[in-house]
Amino acid sequence: MKKTKSLREKLIPAFLLASLLSITMFAVLSQIRMRINMKQSLDDRIQGGLNKADQCLDMILDKYETILYDLCTDDEVVETAEKLNEDQDDLTVNSSQFRRYLSHTSNRNTGMEGVLLVLKNGKKIFYDHNSSSSANSSWMNTLQIPSFQGTMIYQAPDQPVIIGEKEVAIFQVVRKIVDYRDIHKEIGTITLSIDEKVLEDSVYNGEDNRIYICQDDKVISAPDKSLIGKEISELNTKGYRVTERMNEKSGWSIYYFQSLQRYKRAVLEQGSFWIIVTLGTIVILALLTYYFTRPVIKSVDKIVEVMNEAEKGDFMVRIPVEDDMTREVQRIALGFNELMEKIDELISQVKQAVLEQKNAELYALEAQIDPHFLYNTLDTINWKAIEREEYEISDMVGALADILRYAVKNAGGETNIQRELYWLEQYMLLQSAKLGKPLKTVIEAPEHIRRYKIHKLLLQPFVENAIKYAFKNKVGECILKIRIEDADGQIHIVIEDNGRGLSLETLALLNNEMADMDDHLGIVNVRKRLQLYYPGEANIYFESKPNKYTKVHLFIPAAEEDEDENRNRGR
Repeated sequence: MKKTKSLREKLIPAFLLASLLSITMFAVLSQIRMRINMKQSLDDRIQGGLNKADQCLDMILDKYETILYDLCTDDEVVETAEKLNEDQDDLTVNSSQFRRYLSHTSNRNTGMEGVLLVLKNGKKIFYDHNSSSSANSSWMNTLQIPSFQGTMIYQAPDQPVIIGEKEVAIFQVVRKIVDYRDIHKEIGTITLSIDEKVLEDSVYNGEDNRIYICQDDKVISAPDKSLIGKEISELNTKGYRVTERMNEKSGWSIYYFQSLQRYKRAVLEQGSFWIIVTLGTIVILALLTYYFTRPVIKSVDKIVEVMNEAEKGDFMVRIPVEDDMTREVQRIALGFNELMEKIDELISQVKQAVLEQKNAELYALEAQIDPHFLYNTLDTINWKAIEREEYEISDMVGALADILRYAVKNAGGETNIQRELYWLEQYMLLQSAKLGKPLKTVIEAPEHIRRYKIHKLLLQPFVENAIKYAFKNKVGECILKIRIEDADGQIHIVIEDNGRGLSLETLALLNNEMADMDDHLGIVNVRKRLQLYYPGEANIYFESKPNKYTKVHLFIPAAEEDEDENRNRGR
């Protein structure tokens, strides 16, 4: 058999589940919202970093482009370069003069490793900033300047160059020398070789990101110098979000590696926060639920305890109704107490009924006489009265015999109104003799109503009371009327006398069903019989005016007797 859970065992998990679902839903929505915001923030940060790197790269390139422009368009530089191309006299002087231009340009600009002039005739003049020499250089002579269209290009060697005793990654800005008097005239090119660290420093944008500059998908600038010269696809992108942008000025690609560690940590912290909040909320809700349901559970346990006692047969138990009980529990307690009171009352009534039935059986046994003996005795008395010509006594004895037969045969059973009225006429004949004066009886009952069913001896107590009390010491004619009529599916029986009437106190007492009426046991018994015969369907009330009349109004259900019942009762 499945174990039944207690109220607390059902309430607490229900509250916790409802709270957990609410918190989980809120946490999920919060996480989704946070991820959207973080993604937007990350996108904004990356775009901002790319914009800044692109702008900084443009600024650096603009700087060296300006330097190179000034150098390549200087009239003295152009004139000297033309003389060197034409191998005019004073070649040594011109070369020395050009080296001074180059050294001056290199020394006054930070990050510039060297300047190289390549003339149209193939002659090279350079200045190595590291060795401060225009004659000897370990790397300047090896530089290869590609041919290009246009005025200027940006490029970077595939591998770092050896400057002094260390490897240095460089990038180059190359520009043609232009004579604006004849722009189609070829003179030569000037190349600025600049330390790659200038690029790195210019585009640096924080510790949680890395910026790589690539030429033809090869790294030419990176925070880690060992990566320079490698393909961008060879770099480790795990834990980074990679975004690319092309620098329009140089044609180089800027790769922005944004670290996701901080964002993952934020998501983890947010998730941990919600887990802690959820666990804390569950604990708090469990405690609050236990605290607030404790009075209710206590009240319910008390009700169950009392019900268990009642189940064992103790119907005197009651549930104490306390102020701290909830309204619903109070209603249950009051309803249970009322039920116990009714059960106790019903048990008392059953006990009383059993006792009365037992006494009735004893009385019946004590008074049991053979009906045939009574009938034979009364018949003998009747013949004796006839022999002595006592016809009034004979009529009375005959009436008594009829009454006994009617009362003894199927006592308490049903008959029809016709027989009940006949029996009442015999009864009133005897009572008239007892009264000592004539009793006028008026019966008004339509023929169809006389076929309706009624229980035996139901009207006798009212007739007896009228003769016994109403006509006592009455001066004048005594009239007893019995009127029977239909009344909306019921039979309305009115028993009226013209006796002395009832006092207001007695009338109120008779109309009060709950009143104690030791002096009117016949009326009490009739009420009990009506409740037994017609539960909830019969009614009775009294109407009286002192020294005028008393009326008894009796209402019973209308039920017509069928022919079979009529024949059986007539036998």
